[in-house]
Amino acid sequence: MKYQVLKSCVINRTPVKAGSIVDVTGDEERTLMSLGRIAPYDEPKVENRSVGLEESEEQPKRRGRPKKAD
Repeated sequence: MKYQVLKSCVINRTPVKAGSIVDVTGDEERTLMSLGRIAPYDEPKVENRSVGLEESEEQPKRRGRPKKAD
């Protein structure tokens, strides 16, 4: 499982800086979690935010000036 390193430490005999993402397993995982050195990492979800393109689901909203009343 992937974890985010909260504080710089040594994992698998390798120094790791805070903020990096690593794979940790076994006893080392439980030890580092209990010490507060690592936290579970969730991949960010990618969403399509395009509007008006061929592959987009939404179409742009029409905006215009309201017609003048006579």
